[in-house]
Order: sequence, then C-alpha cells, then structure tokens
Amino acid sequence: METAPLHLLLVDADAHDRTVVRAALLRAEPGAHVTTVSRLRAALDVLRRASVAGIVTELRLPDAEGGRIVRELRAGARGAPVIAVTARGSEALAVSAMKLGAADYLNKEPGYLGRLEAALRDVLGQRVLASLDEWPLAAAPPAVCADGEPFVATTAGMRQTLLLLERASRSRVPVLLEGETGTGKELLARAIHHRGARRGGPFVAQNCAALAESLLESELFGHLRGAFTGAERDRRGLFAEADEGTVFLDEIGEAPPSVQAKLLRVIQHGEVKAVGADRAHRVRARIIAATNRPLEAEVAAGRFRGDLYYRLAVFPIRVPPLRHRTGDIPRLVEIFLRRFEREEDRTTGGIAPDALRALQLYSWPGNVRELEHEVHRLVLTVPPGVRIGRLHLAARIRAADRADVGEPLARLLARVELTLIRQRIAQQPTKAAAARSLGITREALYAKLRRLGGAAPLD
Repeated sequence: METAPLHLLLVDADAHDRTVVRAALLRAEPGAHVTTVSRLRAALDVLRRASVAGIVTELRLPDAEGGRIVRELRAGARGAPVIAVTARGSEALAVSAMKLGAADYLNKEPGYLGRLEAALRDVLGQRVLASLDEWPLAAAPPAVCADGEPFVATTAGMRQTLLLLERASRSRVPVLLEGETGTGKELLARAIHHRGARRGGPFVAQNCAALAESLLESELFGHLRGAFTGAERDRRGLFAEADEGTVFLDEIGEAPPSVQAKLLRVIQHGEVKAVGADRAHRVRARIIAATNRPLEAEVAAGRFRGDLYYRLAVFPIRVPPLRHRTGDIPRLVEIFLRRFEREEDRTTGGIAPDALRALQLYSWPGNVRELEHEVHRLVLTVPPGVRIGRLHLAARIRAADRADVGEPLARLLARVELTLIRQRIAQQPTKAAAARSLGITREALYAKLRRLGGAAPLD
C-alpha cells in the first residue's frame, strides 16, 4: 500500500542552517517532503495551504521571536508537533517554548543535528500513537504477510497488533515488541521492515542473550584488529552492515550495561564506536527491539537503563499470547498443516473437531511456536490419509481437555463456561466489552472468573 510522504516544515532565516537541517530531517525520515521558509508569515501561509506532520523552527526570525513563534505555529499546525531550535538559546527561552507547547527544544551546539534527528523521530512516533483512534478496531487488518502467508488475526487483540504494526512501518521511530517467547515477534519485526521505506535495505537480527558481553559489543558495533585477544582483523558491526536497513535486537532486556550505553548513543546521536576505535562513525539503521519480559519492571529494579527504555519504547507494540487468541487457532492449524504436508510430502486427512477443540483448550505456554511444532509432529506421525483426532495429540494437550465420561456434570459445565468466557475475552477489545457481549456486568464477569478458577487481570 503506497502512502503519501510525510510533509515537514522547516523555519529558519539562515540559508546555511536551512540546508544542513533539511539534510538532517531527511536522514531522520527518508522520503519526506521538506518545505523550508525563512519567516513566520511564510510558515503560517504554508500551514494554511497544506497539512504538515511536524515543524522545526528557529526561535529568532526576522518577523518574530521566542514564544510568539511557537504559539502561532501551534495554532496553525492542526496538532503537528513543533521542535524549537536556536543558536542563542537561554534557559528562559527554553522554558517559554515548552510551556507554550513545543514538543522539544535544542540549542545549535556541536552535535545537535544528531539530537534533532532523534527528537523528530520521537515526536512523530508519539503523534502516530495519538492518532490510532482514527482506525476503527472493526476494520479489516492490513495485509501483512510473512513467508507468503497472511498473519492470522481473527481476534480483536491480534487485529489491534497488526494495525499498530501497519502504523509503525510508516515511520522510522524505534519500535519495542513486547510479548512472550514464541509469539512471533521476529516475524512481526520483519513485516515492519518489509512494509516500510527501508525495505530495500538489509534486515539483520541479533539475540542479545546469545553472546557474552564482549562478543555482543563486537557483533553489534564492530571492532578493530588487535582490540582484544582473537581480533585478527577489523570487523564491521551489524549497525554498519544494516546501513539504511533495520537492526532487530531480540531479548533486549538481556543486553549488558555497556551495550545498553552504546545503544543509547546510537539512538540519540546516530553514531557508534567500534571496540578499540578512537572515533565514532555515523549509522542510519532503524532499531526494532523485542523483549519477553516487562522492561518497566527491569528499569524499576535497576537492571535496565530507564533512558534507553524510554527511547526504545517510542512505539511499543504488545503481541498477545496464543492463549488470548484461541479464535486464531483453527486458521493457524490450517496454515501449518498445508505447509508441513507440502514440505514433508505427506498428506493427512485433515483435523477432526475433537482434536481442534483440544487444541483450543490447551494453554500453549510456548505460544505459536509450540503449536507449529505440534502440527509438524502430527504430519510426521499420523499415517497418510488419516484424519487427525484427539488421541493423536501430545499427552499434555489431551490432559487439558478432560471431557471424560465419568466427569460430574457440574464440573463439566463449569469448565465449558470458563472456556467460553476466555474465548469471548480474547475476541473483545476490553473485558468490559466481553462482559457486555455476555449480557453481564464487568463485576459479574470477574466474580465468575474467580469462582471458576480463571485469572482476571485488569484492563
């Protein structure tokens, strides 16, 4: 799907500054349309004629100064964020600009262009999140594909995830994918890359828990020959290899403190320093990070840098676990069956309703990856042409479906009621909506979950 380029407005009376700042804005948002003007009056004319996504302005112009510039630009900008910069800044000027609603403020000091790029990505990402309500939840999810197959999203939670993913692909801001192991975070990261402006560049991935601290630094940022024992030649890091592409950092919460500090510099200044090097060099790769544990808790415990977390979480996307999207299981099973039958050159007789019901009742601690492996095992072990039944499933999955003949009716009904309630919660955007769809109050829903043994986390 083609989208119109972002329109940015740059207001600065200095011709040289307009040139270098415009180049920085294009580095931050490749493909953007940047309009440059030298006076406030001209900027307001642009805002009357066109819609802009963001504004960068000097606070000293030939026809206005300071707070008046911010106030009038914000009035005409229809919600677009304003970043204020000045060559002769003061604390009073900064406070005035921020009080009047400037999204950020920078002095034109050495290295400020890198900070400007980071600031622009941040404020554009925040604007993207603020506009999400424009997308109706009931709208069809975007046609995001992985390995030739559409992502399965029949439940409200997964549809919302894909809508967020679609928005993330249109920007260059850092993205933080949060979700349990096996939920498909790397597939989603690849989808963001391949649907965005950087799809022509490389997608490189690194698991931050897979390497020791020194090796991880070298892998990400590169090293010079002789920097450490075994460094027999210079090596480019993944950020240099990615160039205009994307670096995917899986299990970012496992990154050691030294790596966290260097990642913060990449985001803030767009530069890395190879191990053993004296000078840093510019990098332009986008960062997508993933975590299987809550980073906010890691920050509170002092195990993860707060400043890095807030930079990475400009655009957070929560990936729901499979137990919260059981309505997607039939379609996922169909896709996996077709794939593995083709790969293994074995044809089953499909899957029986009792087996599908058992798959939907199981909690899937390994999420989609565990389901994928189970279907692969079934294709390999069930005789060709035989329909997959409940007895073919792994024992742990059958154990979750205890519809035995001898089960008391009250226990059977309670278990069925809990299963239906959990499915309805997975299909609705909030638990309040799930309660309404069941014809009960939210309080009654929580009471039922407590009585039946189901968890009821707050919305």
